[in-house]
Amino acid sequence: MRSRSIVKIRLVTALTILLIAGCASQPAPEISTAPTPQRVDPPVSQTVEPAAKPPSPQELLNAASEYLTRADEALPPQRADFQLKAAAALVQSGRLDPAMRLLDSIDLTGLASAYDTRRRLLKARISLRSNRPNTAFVFLSGLEIRPGLNPQLGGQLWELRARANLLVDRPLEAVRALIMRERYLTEPDELLFNQRQIWALLSRTKMNQLLDIRQSAISEELSGWIDLALAHMEYGHDAFRLENEIQRWRSLHPRHSADLFLRRRATAYTGPAIISARRVALLLPLASQYGRAAQAVHDGFTAVHHANGDPNKPEIAVYDIGSEATLSPIYYRLAVQEGADLVVGPLGKEAVAALLATDALSVPTLLLGGASAAETLPVNGFQFDLSPEQDAEQTALRAYLDGHRTAAVLYPETPWGQRVQDAFSARWRELGGVVVESRPYVDNRPDYSASIKEVLNIDKSEGRKYELSALLGTKLGFQPRRRQDIDFLFLAAKTSTARLLKPQINFFQAHDLPVYATSHVYAGKQDPVNDIDLNGIVFVYMTWFLENVGRIRNTRKQIQGSWPYAYSALDRLFALGMDSYAIIPVLARLREDQDLRIEGVTADLSMDRAGRVIRHLSWAKFENGRPVMQELPVTGRRMDAYETRNEASGTPFKTRTAGGTQGP
Repeated sequence: MRSRSIVKIRLVTALTILLIAGCASQPAPEISTAPTPQRVDPPVSQTVEPAAKPPSPQELLNAASEYLTRADEALPPQRADFQLKAAAALVQSGRLDPAMRLLDSIDLTGLASAYDTRRRLLKARISLRSNRPNTAFVFLSGLEIRPGLNPQLGGQLWELRARANLLVDRPLEAVRALIMRERYLTEPDELLFNQRQIWALLSRTKMNQLLDIRQSAISEELSGWIDLALAHMEYGHDAFRLENEIQRWRSLHPRHSADLFLRRRATAYTGPAIISARRVALLLPLASQYGRAAQAVHDGFTAVHHANGDPNKPEIAVYDIGSEATLSPIYYRLAVQEGADLVVGPLGKEAVAALLATDALSVPTLLLGGASAAETLPVNGFQFDLSPEQDAEQTALRAYLDGHRTAAVLYPETPWGQRVQDAFSARWRELGGVVVESRPYVDNRPDYSASIKEVLNIDKSEGRKYELSALLGTKLGFQPRRRQDIDFLFLAAKTSTARLLKPQINFFQAHDLPVYATSHVYAGKQDPVNDIDLNGIVFVYMTWFLENVGRIRNTRKQIQGSWPYAYSALDRLFALGMDSYAIIPVLARLREDQDLRIEGVTADLSMDRAGRVIRHLSWAKFENGRPVMQELPVTGRRMDAYETRNEASGTPFKTRTAGGTQGP
């Protein structure tokens, strides 16, 4: 009976290998059977560099094949261990049906309950990847009460419950699951990431919902989180009041785990200020062709200043540098002579370049323009802008973590388009991706078919048809076929152009090709009638535009009020002005601690060692003409694509092979 069972398992194993055959042309990596903690890495909106490149689908399939080969040669319980690892690799590679068939075939008779727990967790993960949260709940049911639950498996259990609750639109239940997950986390970075997810969910919840939950009988841990979220929603626009509320919160919740979160992911107003300014000079080209843009920055900056209840807040002095960018050094020296001990500006690439070329910065200076990445900032220099290059670089990272490796690029034949294309391509190659094709298009035209056909190789397909027709001397029926060697298309385009490009991309057999874009594809205001043509595009977005609940909603009401250009292109610059004011007290602190994150309205903000502010953008996707946020924590392929450690069983990549019987 036992030999028949082994024959059956080996037959199933062989069939599963055949399902993934054709992908083992590369040598299989070495496999570890030593358990290591699963690492769940942060969303793209909260990270700049991946800790390590995630394995490619090919590597995962090779590993699954090798695990199954080892399973054929092993005895229980190691056979089941290898099979579960193979299933985990299949899940991560996206081969969900073969993974489920393999899981159903595994014989766990007589084995410890931990093996069944691993199988049910993998089945739940498959269900979530297939958008079946209710099925996932069935697989997860009862696992939390199993005696002696492995901490690594316990962490996965509550992570998956959080995902399932989000898919059925129960964000506060997801928060509860994430709070339970903390009991099983031992690494500080994992704990901090889990807290970032809790915070992101709470900050996107309506205030009245939080108040209702707060009044009910809930745990001290959850009540502490809700109190912290409510404080930020109510006083986030007032630096002084918020700092007082944070101190009050600490006295009410002296040993709350969120204190770690506050230390590592603070608002700009918590913790000691390293830079304390008495007089701040704001240098803007108000009387110039960029006057409206400069005024928007001014309005955002001064609105936050007026809302700041701190009696010791700095005096603000505004200097209009006019239309001649080369005069920015003169105004800078004048501002310093008149007592400014911190300068914000000048605004604009040319004015910044002029200042850096002629003056050492004598006081801390937040430049609102693009000094080139290769240019070293002075000791007193910091830089903050809304450069499209950051959008492009984060798009590359997002696509890579989503599992893509080959890209095509379509960009306008303009200086802006070239900058975006260069930034995306450079970052994509750094990550190990390949740009298969890159084509420009001439903007402001109704027909972009020539460029689209070039980037999709439709023109070559048509050329082969004409050659064959001429050779045969007859007219041939023809269905053009796009190239199949690209995983996605990076589209650099502004709203009006993208509305024309995307339908034409669909027409040329690329309706199923993922399309990624920068924030410029969204006009800033919902317009479902016209944006229906953008359906399917995934894009980075500014928090200020799409998150119209919780903290952002209250901040708009308190700070912006009835500002006439809300939700227009100028609104981006209003938000830039707000964040420029907010980060003044912690500029040096940000440079010293690159892991510190500031909750801005443009994005979450950090700083590199050079003094450049990094915006950690969020993601949305056009569905039915409306942008739908994709960055709710612990959802979607984003995290699965970055699970380099299979469930709780170790990584099959670049590690040792261990012999002997392996436990769960």
